[in-house]
Amino acid sequence: MICNRCRTSILSRLQPAVRASSRLQLRSYSAPPTPRQPVVGGITIPSAIATPGASQQPPSSTPEGVSASGIPAEEVPAAVERPVSICPAGTKLNGLNYFKNKPDVLALEDSEYPEWLWELLDDASKKAKLTEGEIDPNTLNKKQRKRYERKLEAMKSDLPPPIPVHHYATDIIPDRTASPVAQAFQSLEKRAEITKGARAARRKSIREDNFLRGL
Repeated sequence: MICNRCRTSILSRLQPAVRASSRLQLRSYSAPPTPRQPVVGGITIPSAIATPGASQQPPSSTPEGVSASGIPAEEVPAAVERPVSICPAGTKLNGLNYFKNKPDVLALEDSEYPEWLWELLDDASKKAKLTEGEIDPNTLNKKQRKRYERKLEAMKSDLPPPIPVHHYATDIIPDRTASPVAQAFQSLEKRAEITKGARAARRKSIREDNFLRGL
């Protein structure tokens, strides 16, 4: 049994602890007070500057009008519009598989095809970009085309005749500034070119001799 004196002493000790714990619980759930902005000489200092250790947003190193990739926002290429394929993905394409024991060729998604494949759909007339002073023979009539061909033949006759490589192969000087390995590769390429030209010339002379003997 606990006497009345001990009970009152124990209750008097427990009451301050209960009050302190209730205050701590209220403080943990209460909103933090807003810091006051110090006023110096009628000028208000922002809280981010007045409070030491406050995190400030670092200035952006990317200038205005420039994207994160480094390309100006105005010069970012727009998405090219491609025609929609008539074959949905997974369609079997007949006549394209000419290998034995190979799976059939299936259509892909439009985004999976290479860029050069879409260029085949472009108009050939738009691709042909003529330089200044150049003439497109397809736009000429019969008389103009004959005149244009005669002009080209006259220009070709004024040019010096091409000399085969095997005729002046003895005067070829290697590049002294290149490394020995590069000189060796250049000499091998030049020798192969000389051998090919000499063989073509010999075959041509043999065909001419055989034709003349048959007359």
